[in-house]
Amino acid sequence: MKVESINNKLNNASRKKFYLTLTLVLLSLFFTIFVSPFSSPYVINSFATGTPSSVNYPVYLAYFSEPGCHDCDKVKIVLKDITAKYPDNLIIKSFDISLSEDVELAEALGELYQMPEEERLLVPVLFLGDDYLFRSAITFDNLDELIQKYSTTETIAPWEKVKEKDLTAQERLIDRFQSFGLAAVAVSGLIDGINPCAFASIIFFISYLTLINRKGREILWVGGIFTLSVFLTYFLIGTGALKMITSLSFLPLVRKIFVLVTAALALILGVVSLYDYLQFKKKGTTKDAKLQLPSFLKNMIHSAIRKNVRLSNYILMAAVTGFIVSLLELACTGQIYLPTIMFISTIPDLKVNALFYLLFYNLMFVVPLVLVFSFTFWGTTSAQWATLTQKNFGKIKIAMSLLFFGLAGLLLYSGIFY
Repeated sequence: MKVESINNKLNNASRKKFYLTLTLVLLSLFFTIFVSPFSSPYVINSFATGTPSSVNYPVYLAYFSEPGCHDCDKVKIVLKDITAKYPDNLIIKSFDISLSEDVELAEALGELYQMPEEERLLVPVLFLGDDYLFRSAITFDNLDELIQKYSTTETIAPWEKVKEKDLTAQERLIDRFQSFGLAAVAVSGLIDGINPCAFASIIFFISYLTLINRKGREILWVGGIFTLSVFLTYFLIGTGALKMITSLSFLPLVRKIFVLVTAALALILGVVSLYDYLQFKKKGTTKDAKLQLPSFLKNMIHSAIRKNVRLSNYILMAAVTGFIVSLLELACTGQIYLPTIMFISTIPDLKVNALFYLLFYNLMFVVPLVLVFSFTFWGTTSAQWATLTQKNFGKIKIAMSLLFFGLAGLLLYSGIFY
């Protein structure tokens, strides 16, 4: 009884230390989340707190963005600062590229401003005077220079230049869609599907299930449902079915928290892998090195999430996580294919063809995730992999440690600056 009492006290002490550490980590994340926007290289405060400037004539600016676009969030900060400098005569009108009427306007302006075809419909982009700024070119200095340029003469608002409906915009979009090949759409989906946060999530799922000795079939189910959830969510987003959800104003903050927490988990796995390597070098055996958590932490997890939890609960958890990750990781696509396909899907005569391309695009989109899941599943269940691990344990642990540290760094950068 005395030994049991001592063990309980030790466990309680360990729990207190753990909760204290967890509190400090959460406070650090909170500080990072709310302080990082002010330390971000994209935030310019020099004019926001200085004396506002004025211009002789109104300057009209058309700004195109879309919900979930991280680059667009950065541009909003630039626009906020430039508005603080020119509070009176700077007129900004925002457009949503996910709306069909704004897509036609973006295409018409792209043609009028002689944008390269591969850049049209991509965001963020803004038009003012006879110039436009695209993505990385949208900086405070560049925008300030153009405002000064057009403040000395009267200009027409970009949206007024195409006030009479450009009947050729839709025709060009249809022609572009009909020129798409499956190979080009496939490559576009594969490139856009490289999503570190989704990769990290599925690796954590499978690593956790392995640590609590779940069998291969259960791991297969969880990974498969997670991947299916990501696929269906992105497909529904592409059809516009989740427009109301993706437009929620608090999603960027939720995404930042989610990414930073995921980065912390990746960092923990990196430390554990490095610890396993050092133990292996010290003892020359793999007996005690199994990428496992410290005993007090593992006991806490086991008490909170019992080993006899039904498979259906894990499947539900995977489905919900896949849905949330997809909503939070909406990225600005780097190719013209997806926005064009989404627009064409609103035209009744071409809707079926567009949905087929959208379905194919999203299938390719989840291929990188399927590869990561398959490799992780094979690595946790394959006898060949187990043999290979025994022979090259030290090298594999170092590689895993570098992988997790790299993933943590990438996620931290994404969470702070995007």
